[in-house]
Amino acid sequence: MLIEILVAVGIVGLVLVGVSDLLTRAIGATTFQKQKNEALIIVQKMLTDYKIARDTNPESFYNSIANTVIDPCTVGTIYKCTVTVDQAADSVIVSIVAEWQDGGRNYNVKLSQLLAREWK
Repeated sequence: MLIEILVAVGIVGLVLVGVSDLLTRAIGATTFQKQKNEALIIVQKMLTDYKIARDTNPESFYNSIANTVIDPCTVGTIYKCTVTVDQAADSVIVSIVAEWQDGGRNYNVKLSQLLAREWK
């Protein structure tokens, strides 16, 4: 009888350890996806701001655009943004990267957009 109880407790313990590991992994995956979505939203907003600046005053935009590092991208966030600008005669390619760390690992989200001086 005592041996049966010990075996049952051992089996229940193993099941609980497995469930605990599964929950820990699920929470980690959810946290990562949330951070990735936040970074993507930040990068999309910054890229939209560049498009608005280009549409509002194109000459000033093309004369003043430059590579920048913004740390953090938005106040109160864990993301560091790097804006890279490749200029050509009639356009620029704006690339924005949002980087963050989670659990000792580095992650990033990157978007690029060609912004032409004259569009049709």
